[in-house]
Amino acid sequence: MIDDLVQQTGLQAWEARHNLRPDSNVRAWLFVIMRNYRYSQLRRRTREVEDPDGRFSETFAIDPGHHADEDLDDVSVAFQELPEKQQQALTHVALRGLSYADTARLCSCKEGTIKSRVARAREQLLRTVNGVPLPSRARPNKSVR
Repeated sequence: MIDDLVQQTGLQAWEARHNLRPDSNVRAWLFVIMRNYRYSQLRRRTREVEDPDGRFSETFAIDPGHHADEDLDDVSVAFQELPEKQQQALTHVALRGLSYADTARLCSCKEGTIKSRVARAREQLLRTVNGVPLPSRARPNKSVR
């Protein structure tokens, strides 16, 4: 324990060496570092609870109240119902982390098109998973007079 304290003091002193002024008392400076580190350890220890057999931590286990695997299945089914171009855009942006610009280059289209596809895909996924019917995309008939 004392070896750890001395080693940690040395590491912190080395990292903070730029703060040491030439006219400083090095011994006092090191002592302050050591004292502060030790106090931090003691504060941290007061918040910790010893639980070698795990009984205490078991009291904190909470049933999530949902079935994540079923939710994931719902999302997977909803994703398969998306148009192919929306699946592609959403996969590149949301899952692979590509930028809209990079995705646009991969898909040979404009960045705005990718943004629209991703937005529509996300909206449709949310609606499908939440059981909200999709709005009809049919346009009203225009009568010719």
